Amino acid sequence: MRKLATTSAMLLATTAFWGLGVQAGAADEYLIGLIAGTTGAYGSTGVATVNGSQMAVDEVNAAGGVDGHTFKLDPHNDNASATLSGQLYEKLMSQGAIAIAGSPDTGPVTAQLAQRHKFPTIGVVDDGGLTVNPDGPTSPPNPWVFDFGLNTFAWGEKIGQHALKHCPDGLAVLHDPSTYGQGGLFGIQLAYDKAGKKIAMDHAITENWSTGATAGLMPEVNAIKAAGIKCVDVWLTPQDQAAFVQDLHSIGYDAIVYGNDETNADDTYSKLAGDLADGTITAMLTTELHPGPELLAFKDAYKKKFNVDATPFSAGAYDSIKMLAQVIKDVKSTKPEDLQKGFNAVQGFKGMTGTIGFTEQSHITITAEQVTLVKYDAKSKTWVEVTD
Repeated sequence: MRKLATTSAMLLATTAFWGLGVQAGAADEYLIGLIAGTTGAYGSTGVATVNGSQMAVDEVNAAGGVDGHTFKLDPHNDNASATLSGQLYEKLMSQGAIAIAGSPDTGPVTAQLAQRHKFPTIGVVDDGGLTVNPDGPTSPPNPWVFDFGLNTFAWGEKIGQHALKHCPDGLAVLHDPSTYGQGGLFGIQLAYDKAGKKIAMDHAITENWSTGATAGLMPEVNAIKAAGIKCVDVWLTPQDQAAFVQDLHSIGYDAIVYGNDETNADDTYSKLAGDLADGTITAMLTTELHPGPELLAFKDAYKKKFNVDATPFSAGAYDSIKMLAQVIKDVKSTKPEDLQKGFNAVQGFKGMTGTIGFTEQSHITITAEQVTLVKYDAKSKTWVEVTD
């Protein structure tokens, strides 16, 4: 996921490409644009965000819409391309969208455009983290981005706390160089800084997100072995995580392997890694680990509608559209500045990802308190709660 923020020149080019003339849609429709990579390394995440959003749109419309208006979702595949994502954002604005959701792959681009145009961007926006709070979790958030995805700060901090207890020989972190990987590293570093400790190894790995082709990780495996490091967080695609544990196994080196928020979002990693995934540690939403009746009903309806299992990303995308409907009813407007104020005022919203909301200082719905550490059990093919 997760391209680095692009240059100002590229963003200006996309503005010039599409122009800003508004083309009004049907008078009784509110157009919602959605940008998500439905192909490539994180294609399953993109599909989940589209499906979750569409499910919410269908429910809103079946209930009569919002103040006499129905929702129309207009999804587009950016295929992890920052340039294409920027072009799509400008195009959707020119077509009269009231808000834009995404992108999971290229969130920094949509976040920059949201701030430039003072236009609300919601949904799964690069898993929050540095995309929303560029200077860390205590810094002011992007005022126009309201993220409903998982939070790299939260996942990283939870993993860092566990590694501090169980990795006396140090922790290696392999991560992509984007705001996604850097956000995970930032969360881990938060835990280590609080403990006055240092991460033993920090390596940035360039991945191929557009095709999902795996990176060559044997040099990192050998470096970790040579350093005697017995714990490693592989903050990479599920495909590269699986390739890493296979390389680790091929040289006969045992280590605790940590993942990220994508590791258990679906079964990509566990299927590719097979039994070698056993013991992998990451975190998951506590609501996913212990689902209530509302989430179970959502998962059942989602499976019937799309013939695939729901993921936390489909639930987050669903929540974003349902909250948008509530905000429009509350503020009785779709003007960008009114929607911004409306989202900032939402508290106690009962969503599929938990009880969520926003303030002017907090624009990511998920916090570390809402996630639980889990470990993969290959025998049962399930993720179980870590108790130590």
